[in-house]
Amino acid sequence: MTLKHWFKLSLLFWACIPIVTSAATPRPKLILVVVFDQFRADYLMRFESKFLPPHLPSGTEVGGFSWFMKTGAYFPYGEYEILQNMTGPGHATILTGSYPYQSGISLNYWFDPTTQKSVYCTEDPASPQIGGDSANPHNGTSPKLLHASTVGDELKNAGYNSKIVSVSIKDRAAILLGGHGADLALWYDPKARSWVSSKFYLPSGNLPAWVNSINEDFKKFEGKKVAWASTGPNSFTHDFEFGTRPWIATPGGSEMIATVATRAFDELKLGQGPDTDLLAVSFSSHDYAGHDFGPNSREIEEMTIAEDRILSKFLNHIGKKIPGGLSQVTLVLTGDHGVPPAAAWARAHKFDAGRIDEPAVAKAISDRLDIKFGKNTKSWVPFYGDLVFFLDEAEVASRGLDLAVVEAEAKSVAAKTDGVFQTFTRGEYIARKLPPGLFEKQIMKGYYLGRSGNIVLIPKPYYTNSSHDAVDHLTGYTFDRTVPIIFAGFGIKTGQYAKHAKVVDIAPTLTYIAGAVPPNMSEGQVLKEALKDLKK
Repeated sequence: MTLKHWFKLSLLFWACIPIVTSAATPRPKLILVVVFDQFRADYLMRFESKFLPPHLPSGTEVGGFSWFMKTGAYFPYGEYEILQNMTGPGHATILTGSYPYQSGISLNYWFDPTTQKSVYCTEDPASPQIGGDSANPHNGTSPKLLHASTVGDELKNAGYNSKIVSVSIKDRAAILLGGHGADLALWYDPKARSWVSSKFYLPSGNLPAWVNSINEDFKKFEGKKVAWASTGPNSFTHDFEFGTRPWIATPGGSEMIATVATRAFDELKLGQGPDTDLLAVSFSSHDYAGHDFGPNSREIEEMTIAEDRILSKFLNHIGKKIPGGLSQVTLVLTGDHGVPPAAAWARAHKFDAGRIDEPAVAKAISDRLDIKFGKNTKSWVPFYGDLVFFLDEAEVASRGLDLAVVEAEAKSVAAKTDGVFQTFTRGEYIARKLPPGLFEKQIMKGYYLGRSGNIVLIPKPYYTNSSHDAVDHLTGYTFDRTVPIIFAGFGIKTGQYAKHAKVVDIAPTLTYIAGAVPPNMSEGQVLKEALKDLKK
């Protein structure tokens, strides 16, 4: 028999075998990721009695936070295992399942020694903003600087016809959640008081008509005075102008985010197709309120209670539009970081607390290096922020100095600053001579060479930077690194778990449910105790 005849017979053989297919494992119609910016783990516990019930009296609608807590898989102590907890690193971690040392998003801003300019974590001059304030110095934005893939990216990489959409007031929140393959990311420009995107997502340079419609509706309220008030103990009254930065830090800001996310859900018909779609929504207003008023304020309590109602309305809208309701949606609720008590509050409660004067530290370092290595016509510290100091590496190189030696000299000055607990340098990171214990573990997961600075200060627990905000978050202490993680809906088993779940576990758990590989740099594990058997 010739090879040609054998080949024909083999084709006939395979053609005679009947095709029998197995039932496919069911998948959710939609993954809904809800992030509350600056959402400490204890907020759900402290304010639980004032939330809506899990199920509303109508019998067909659900509440907000309590619905997640009582029907979902609730991990009260979700943990970021990094030293510097802030918006960029937090949002980059949630849907990549990776740490900053991999993803590249170690800070919100860093310094480029080559260009001698600060770099924003989602900066991309090749992707200019569409709409809004074109004078923004970091006008172009995209996920270009994010090295890791996201859950949405992996849905697309698997070949699913998934739609990926992200919405937030903050551009970095929307961009880092959406990832590289997002169909649309939207954020709010407070100067222009309008919702915008970038050419990375919209190569035509035009916003969708429905986004323009939203902006036109908001313009009708421009200049309108809005009051936010409470009654009872510690009551307050605040007056704002609609759409401005101060107004964003009110329930009105969170309502605006939910309105835009709802419109995006409707217009793109998310959850209506054959494959799993993903909608990520970050409620940035909670962070603004926290910075303005602090976590122990009456304002943050009222903000959280209002967001409970906003969340309920948002969930019910989605549940009514998707065939099968919320039972066909896999949801996750978390925060991108926590927050400490305000220094004034901590001192009033007999804790050592205060602020570290960053400009004074930068000047002291520069003065010391002038004496040790000769006068620098510029500052030896061209950029600093969030207790991270960048040295003029070009000047160090031009003088033939050893950068590690210069860093060590700078550290000797910074370490003497009141409120500083530990310090380390880039050179010490390379040599693995780091502060011991948990600090070392957090540094190893969070430090990214070239972006994380030459000298890093680790403050005492209730010390923060010299920001003008009432409070700031930028440490690895429990109040900054601990957030709730709650899964609910499709594929999820009800329960409350005392274990310290990791935020990096969110992404692989979602891809497991959706039928895709984890994001390419994910280090998390599937939270199997939260899952039902999908085949049943």
